[in-house]
Amino acid sequence: RPAHAVVAERISAVVCTRDRPVLLERCLAALACLSPAPGEVIVVDQSEGEDSARAVEKFLGRIRGLRRLPSLSRGLSRARNEGIRAARGEMVAFTDDDCQARPDWIGQVAGAFLENPGVAAVTGGILPDPRLLPSGIDPRILAAVTWHPEERRLFRGKVDPGLAGGGLNLSLRKSWVERIGPFDPDLGPGALHRGAEDTDFLYRLLCAGGAILYDPEVVVSHLPWREEKAQSEVELEYGHGISAWALKWAVQGDLFPAWIALKVLVSQGRRALSGSLRGDRAAARTGRAYLVGLGRGAAAWLFGKGGEGPPAGSVPGALPRA
Repeated sequence: RPAHAVVAERISAVVCTRDRPVLLERCLAALACLSPAPGEVIVVDQSEGEDSARAVEKFLGRIRGLRRLPSLSRGLSRARNEGIRAARGEMVAFTDDDCQARPDWIGQVAGAFLENPGVAAVTGGILPDPRLLPSGIDPRILAAVTWHPEERRLFRGKVDPGLAGGGLNLSLRKSWVERIGPFDPDLGPGALHRGAEDTDFLYRLLCAGGAILYDPEVVVSHLPWREEKAQSEVELEYGHGISAWALKWAVQGDLFPAWIALKVLVSQGRRALSGSLRGDRAAARTGRAYLVGLGRGAAAWLFGKGGEGPPAGSVPGALPRA
C-alpha cells in the first residue's frame, strides 16, 4: 500500500457537534467518502437532544471506526480535549460539523506528516464547493467560508497564528498536546470567552518550539449556511475571543498577542468606516461586529470574569477559572 495510506490509519478524525444534526449528517456523508480513510472517526456530541445521535447511527458500518462520544460538557475547547483524550491515533485531525472534507483530506494530511516528520501540526485551507453555493450568495457569507492561501508555508517562532490556519482544518500530533497542554476551556464557542481557542493553542505550540505546516492541498469546504445576523454574531465572538486571548498573555508579560489584536482593531475599524462611506453594507457590518466583539471581550476580561489574578488551571497560560 502507499505509505500515506499506512500513515492515514494512525490518524483519528474528530468532529465536535452540538444540536446541529442536519449539518452533522452532511459532514459525516463526506467523511464516509474519504480515501484513504483514517483509523477512526470520533464524534464528540454535546447535544441536548437525540437527533445528532440518530445522525451518527446512519453511518455505523459505513465509516470505519466511527464512534459517538456523548458529553455533558459545554464549549468547543472541552469537546476538542475530550476528542483528543479518546483518540487512539498518534495524530488527530479536526474539522467542524458544518464542514465537508474532500475525499483526499486525510490522505493529504497523512502525506504532509509523512514528508515533514518534524512538524507538530498541519493546517489547510477552506474552499466553498460550487455545487453547494446558493445563487446570488451574499459576498460577506462567501468571504466567511473562503480562506485558501496558495503558498505552502512552514511557521516557527512568534508569528500571528491566524496566518497558519484555524481549528476547522487542523491536524496535530498528540505528543505535542501532552507537551503544551490541551485547548484552553475558557476560550472558544460556548465558553466564557467566545473565540480564539485555536489561535491560543497554535500560539502556545509555536512558543514551545513546535512547527506548523500550512498545506494548500489539505482542503475542506465550509458550508455557507448562516444568514447575515448569525454571521455578525460569529464575527462578534471572534473579536471577543481575540481580546481575551491578547489580555490573557499581556498579564503574563507577553504583548505580542496584544499587537495582533491591535492590528485587528485597526483593520476592522477601517473596514467599518470605508464600508459605511462606500455604501458597502457587508463590509460595514463585518467591521462593526468585530469592533463590538473586541470591546466586549476586553470588558469581560477587565470588569467581569478574568484579570483578577495570575493564570490558573492545567493549561499553560490558562485564563482564571470562572
